[in-house]
Amino acid sequence: MDAEFWNKLRNDCRDEAAFEHCQQMLLQELQPLEQAAKNASFQLEQQKALLHVITRLREPIDLEEIFQATAIEIRQLLAVDRVGMFRFYPDSGWDDGEFVSEDVDPAFSSAIAEPVHDHCFGDQFAVHYQAGRIQAVADIYNAGLSDCHIQVLAQFQVRANLVVPLLLGQNLWGLLCIHQCRGPRQWNPTEIEFVTQIADHLGVALHHAELMVELRKEISDRQQAEQRAHNLNQELRQAIMELKAVNKELEAFSYSVSHDLRAPLRSIDGFSQALLEDCFDRLDEDGRDYLQRIRSASQRMGQLIDELLMLSRVTRSDLRWATVDLSHLASQLCWDLQQIDRSRSIDCVIQPDLVTQGDPLLLRVMMENLLSNAWKFTAKQPQARIEFGAMHCTEVDSAAIGAVDPLPTRNNLIYFVRDNGVGFDMAYMDKLFQPFQRLHGMHEFPGNGVGLATVQRVVRRHGGRIWAEGHLNQGATFYFTLMENVEES
Repeated sequence: MDAEFWNKLRNDCRDEAAFEHCQQMLLQELQPLEQAAKNASFQLEQQKALLHVITRLREPIDLEEIFQATAIEIRQLLAVDRVGMFRFYPDSGWDDGEFVSEDVDPAFSSAIAEPVHDHCFGDQFAVHYQAGRIQAVADIYNAGLSDCHIQVLAQFQVRANLVVPLLLGQNLWGLLCIHQCRGPRQWNPTEIEFVTQIADHLGVALHHAELMVELRKEISDRQQAEQRAHNLNQELRQAIMELKAVNKELEAFSYSVSHDLRAPLRSIDGFSQALLEDCFDRLDEDGRDYLQRIRSASQRMGQLIDELLMLSRVTRSDLRWATVDLSHLASQLCWDLQQIDRSRSIDCVIQPDLVTQGDPLLLRVMMENLLSNAWKFTAKQPQARIEFGAMHCTEVDSAAIGAVDPLPTRNNLIYFVRDNGVGFDMAYMDKLFQPFQRLHGMHEFPGNGVGLATVQRVVRRHGGRIWAEGHLNQGATFYFTLMENVEES
């Protein structure tokens, strides 16, 4: 109220005493209104500051900028000497940390990046601040603070202190510190409520920053993964090119083996036979035996070449997928085997309707080798038995059927060929599928030791695996799966 108002009021009063009485009554009435106006103005400025913080949270700016701008606004609004954001070092037990952002009156030193150690805080106060405790100290020397706490505050010339926790989710990340350094100061409830609201919004900013760090890491990891995938694709293309070159060399080698080696072998076998026929009377028994051995060796060499070529074709040939009735195929092969020696008594048991997808030619090669082996190794049994069937993976235990690796969890079939022949010693099973490795002598059972190696390659090319179980003179069982790594439609 200006002088003109008071002069007008004096003129309207009957005397000076009445004027003074009216003046006193008006001042008493206006004082609460002036205080309410100041409070309303302060609250308006608070809401503006909060609005600025919330607005910054929605902008693509980093945490450091949010902290710095917020510290400046709080210091200006509260008229304090320092506003700082203090962060605890990870894994320090809340005993160590530093100020990562601040706005400070030039008359006082900066607290930025000054390591702070308070051995009392972690044990005595951290859990309370994590639960939302607020510390409002008007004078650090008259508030009953511990000596170590006073020592830390005095390091930064603090006289009055207002501290609110900064929470990242439910965890204590740091502290929002309001310092009055010039002297003691009473913190009113409005100021405390304002600082608490600011701290809550800064907690949201911390959460957003953490999500952004995780997002950037995820993007970086994905980019690195894409780069690794690109590199692997490049390496794969290079490997495919090299493999094609090797396959061409193998084809050339196979041609050489098929033509260049066969001719000398045919000559050796042919001339040996000619010597036996034309010079039979002039050769003694040893000479005829030597020539017969030469013929046998050359013929065996030819068989080995045929087996090697078959093994090579199985590995390199393109797969031609079709529906294959394994039960029908097994029945045909068993009938063919029985025509070889009708004097043998053999019981062939074939489970019907076992149909799969695969290359018909290669699957025939696989079944022919497995059934021929069973036929061969049951030759000494008066009543031989060969069985072909299948069971679901979910119905058997891996160990119960001798599987080294766990069976597929999907409902794949496990096929088997079982016989009651001579069997084998399980101690030598690691040699069973290696080329030219034999567990029985040539004089007992003829063969070149390539059949099971061929079977294994066919099974692997069809996305499966093969293993065996057997005992001497108690028969053998060969188990195999197909298409384990092909998704069911």
